[in-house]
Amino acid sequence: MKIKMHSALMILGTLVLAQDLASRSGASQASGPKARALEIALEPYADSHWAFRAAVKGHEELFVLDTGGGLTAISPQMAAEIGCEPWGQLTGFRMRGDRLDLKRCDNVAFDAPGFAIRLPTVGIWDFNKSLPPGAAPIAANVGLDAFAGQVITLDFANRKLILETPASLKTRIANATEVPAHFIKEVEGYSTTFAIGLDTSNGRVWMNIDSGDDVPITVGRHIAAVLSLDPEKRGPQPLDTSLAGGVALRGQAYVTDLIFDGNIGSPIISRWVLTIDLVRQRIWIADTSQDVHK
Repeated sequence: MKIKMHSALMILGTLVLAQDLASRSGASQASGPKARALEIALEPYADSHWAFRAAVKGHEELFVLDTGGGLTAISPQMAAEIGCEPWGQLTGFRMRGDRLDLKRCDNVAFDAPGFAIRLPTVGIWDFNKSLPPGAAPIAANVGLDAFAGQVITLDFANRKLILETPASLKTRIANATEVPAHFIKEVEGYSTTFAIGLDTSNGRVWMNIDSGDDVPITVGRHIAAVLSLDPEKRGPQPLDTSLAGGVALRGQAYVTDLIFDGNIGSPIISRWVLTIDLVRQRIWIADTSQDVHK
């Protein structure tokens, strides 16, 4: 489990353990031959992050979307609102390897227009204590576990999260590029994250896709040299390469010690239309920008 903080947002992640929870959790929506793709409005939050509105016990709350989060985490205030007494323990590690233990709540539900999210287990994290000045309080940091059993598209340029139907998916991916993906089940199977392949002269490395990270590209020191980066340099370095599949990856990269190969953050992802098939474990990217240097 990786848990990290950028712009004071806590991002939950992972201890690998394969287990499919699609039958027990995730978003539900109308289905059938006439069902249409459901669009959920996104709004900017704390500079480079994205959030949506949903109801908890009939009250509208703000939820931050975090594809690198893995496990959804709710605030202590939301836990109290839904009548949960935090219990037990969920253990994970931040991206640099330090351990973090969280209490848990079970059978958590919240609703956005047109869809309902039901989660078997969430973490409890008091992230509101560390938000940037002026940032609105949030009820939860929502990971991909909230969309188990769905195909979703993240179109940040148009401020939309789309729950696809088979018909809309066919149209969506017609002009997109499929990239090799490695899906990861973590935290006793409750969390879901994914990484996409990047081929080097030494072999393939895997870059986590993390909309909750405001750093464009973070590279583990152990692979910096094969990406023509200086392993010892502090501060940004330009990276100009391509993901496996041919999607360009250009931006400022920061090298540090990580427990995985690398991370692609919101400044890059926000220039993609990213389709995530959480059923068949496939990823498509439509690149809407030719240059994402920042």
